Amino acid sequence: MTAQQRKNQTEIILKENNIPINPYLPLIEEENEAVIRSAADIAKRILILAYLCTSIESDDKEDIITYLKAENLWEYVSIKEKELFNKVLLSEKEAMNLSWRAECINVLLWSINKIDNLGLPIDEASGTINLIPGYMEPSEEFVNGAVIRDTAEILDASDLIYRIHWAIKQARIDNTEIPNINPDVVQEWHQAINWITFYEDRWDDITTDT
Repeated sequence: MTAQQRKNQTEIILKENNIPINPYLPLIEEENEAVIRSAADIAKRILILAYLCTSIESDDKEDIITYLKAENLWEYVSIKEKELFNKVLLSEKEAMNLSWRAECINVLLWSINKIDNLGLPIDEASGTINLIPGYMEPSEEFVNGAVIRDTAEILDASDLIYRIHWAIKQARIDNTEIPNINPDVVQEWHQAINWITFYEDRWDDITTDT
């Protein structure tokens, strides 16, 4: 499928769900140009985000850091994330922003075939905690056993999320809402899919442009 065909396919889905369309939004990359993260790197990011979310209301931050180092995950924690892990008390805004990172995990799990169907960004994720190793359990099997989803499927999701996010941003400008779409979930999905597709190299540098 070409990038233009993918755009056309996305617009059909948008129309079916009464989501506004911007026909002038650029195409995303072609399949032969796409660069996708490895399944192992995605699995590591899932674990980092899961423990970061856990740390919001945990007194075990030092133990979590020790665990991440023991599991050879600490080197993959971003600079900003390390600052949050090492912070004794998070601000209300920091805690809120971190709590939404759980929605990134949903897309990341889908990308390594732990979730069958991503669907639309309607509801907050639930049950994802059951798809990753238990608290402080070994991570090697989860990381090494991860299998990346087909590039075409990942680009389908990337194109859809990108165009939905434009609609959300435009609705905010117009002071309207798009029924059955959660703007906060869209934001996190876009962050995750842009990282998977190497929109930027480092997690902290990922943007969600439309």
